[in-house]
Amino acid sequence: MVLEVREVSRKTPRDGRLEISATTARRLASMGHFAVEVGLQRTPGAIEALACQCEKGGGASGHVHHFVQSVLFTALAPGETVVLELLDEGVVSVARAHPLRPE
Repeated sequence: MVLEVREVSRKTPRDGRLEISATTARRLASMGHFAVEVGLQRTPGAIEALACQCEKGGGASGHVHHFVQSVLFTALAPGETVVLELLDEGVVSVARAHPLRPE
């Protein structure tokens, strides 16, 4: 099942965190443990939330960014489009160099 299409941020290669929607974060959190797969590599994944007051949320009002975290994301290139797909065995597969673009 396709979870979402994302563009890799400039920070992802440094911190290994790929921003996701709140809906995807809830779905993955409900699974408990899950793995992340990029290419032929697989590692444990984690969900993180970060309270923020950046411009995305209107500044002073505050909001929350949601991330899926994996050491494998440090190999992704900023600006690259990836597709996150939930596989049957509790694995989040991240397909690289995808022709789709986030909406």
